[in-house]
Amino acid sequence: MQDRTKLAKKPADRYFEFQAVMGLTKHMGGLKATDVLAGLCRIGEGKFILDVGCGPGRTACYLAKVYGCRVMGIDLSESMVELARDRAAKEGVADKVTFCTADAMKLPFEEATFDAVIGESVLAFIDDKPRTLSELKRVTKEDGSIGFNECAWIKMPPQQLIQYISDVLGAAFLTPDGWRDLWVAAGLKEVSARSYKVRILEQWRSELKELEINEMFGAWRRFIGLLFRSPECRRWARKTLSMPRNIFALFKYFGYGIYVGRK
Repeated sequence: MQDRTKLAKKPADRYFEFQAVMGLTKHMGGLKATDVLAGLCRIGEGKFILDVGCGPGRTACYLAKVYGCRVMGIDLSESMVELARDRAAKEGVADKVTFCTADAMKLPFEEATFDAVIGESVLAFIDDKPRTLSELKRVTKEDGSIGFNECAWIKMPPQQLIQYISDVLGAAFLTPDGWRDLWVAAGLKEVSARSYKVRILEQWRSELKELEINEMFGAWRRFIGLLFRSPECRRWARKTLSMPRNIFALFKYFGYGIYVGRK
């Protein structure tokens, strides 16, 4: 198992390393958004799905249990993959769900392998989004779906907020039109783009509902331990807390969208 205190230098890599320590990931809209994504991607029994940036495997296991599909989950973090495998075994879906470490820009799969490729809050953290979509398209079957839930600027915020998100998370959010244009430029057909505003209290309730109490407290306990052990983690925490004064206005601008197209 890789050393969870060894943190990368890029903001996005660092953010995901912290998530791996905590054993948590998040996406806007919770399971309700996952169900919308699954419906638009025509996920169902007998289908083979690639979950990009699977994290600790919550979505992959959920899809297998609720929709009866097979799922291959990939993540750059070996720690996350180990957590995902443990979850699949605990939830009794290890026969339907497989996980491995892999890079979305260089997938270890044959062409036309999957009926659908999905991801939740993944592409915003990847610099070369067109190249990534091209690679995802390669491994998708003809008439298969590529669908992602991604954060978006529903209304463009002040530059200070954009820079803060980039510095802390390493993320580059696009506008809904910007995300849709990526799908069209990738040569995908029947592109669907649905945009949603984020209601912070509803989002928090959704996240708490999905987590077990011991899982949530365990995650924060591990993160606090990392704060004591890692100077890099403390620097990141200070930067996160040095938020712009108008950070709480973020939700006037911030939302998410579900973007789906067919190969």
